[in-house]
Amino acid sequence: MRIAVILNPVADRGRAAEKAEAISQGLRARGVSFSLFRTEAPGHATELALKARKEGFSVVAAAGGDGTVNEVAQALMDTEIALGVLPIGSGNDFSKALGIPKALPQALEVLCRGTVKKVDVGKVITEDPQERFFFNCFGAGIDGQIALDYKRMRFLRGELGYLWAAVLEVFRFRGVQARVEAEGFSYEGRVVLLPLQNGPFAGGFQLAPGARPDDGFLDMVVVDDLSILRRIPVLKSLRDGTYSRFSEVRRVRVKRVRIELERPLPAHLDGEILPEGVTRLQVEAIPGALKVVA
Repeated sequence: MRIAVILNPVADRGRAAEKAEAISQGLRARGVSFSLFRTEAPGHATELALKARKEGFSVVAAAGGDGTVNEVAQALMDTEIALGVLPIGSGNDFSKALGIPKALPQALEVLCRGTVKKVDVGKVITEDPQERFFFNCFGAGIDGQIALDYKRMRFLRGELGYLWAAVLEVFRFRGVQARVEAEGFSYEGRVVLLPLQNGPFAGGFQLAPGARPDDGFLDMVVVDDLSILRRIPVLKSLRDGTYSRFSEVRRVRVKRVRIELERPLPAHLDGEILPEGVTRLQVEAIPGALKVVA
């Protein structure tokens, strides 16, 4: 087995760079043949992963957060090369869905000794009409605004940063009129949250408890627009995954869904913000499109 490790040195507010030597030492200790590459700019991880494909690596590991995973995985879809994950970023929700520990020694053990399995991929088509892909979560609503707020933060990081952004948006996010159409489900009304999940977590929030990235479906959560006082307990329930008791929250499993919004909203793919707000989009699950070491 030959492993290409693609390290994003600016992940986790720059702390990921400090993990390079520990990663190298851990792989050497396990007798694994590897090469380590560092990204230099947004999008560079995809270029490096494409290069690793051509050079015959059997596993390409993303060392960073969910954004790094997204970039690396783009190059590995529908190939025989497996994605590995070393979760050393601010947000590591995809690794949680795969059962990969955050502690680096244990994550390295999974990378070297884990099982290769196939997982689903989410595809988003917007007005561009460019196709984009996500591997853990997509959101266009308060979660998109939270992801945008988090990117602008200078000091807070990780789940604390996402939580602080969520608290801010509870008080200032304006609900949006939405129309949602999926097989066996339709909705029209004002919403505050409308994520599609391939895994259970997004920004530390348990938006889809029990969601599996290999079941051929996406889990969509639709949250009605609420008063500020009502938003607070709902927000808490979304953090710990206990929101089923609220009638204003619906969860449905979909293979394909169309969404129309009355105004452009910030949207994110695995925490990475799209360059433009979205108003009309289609999202669908592509079953088994990515191999991962889990």
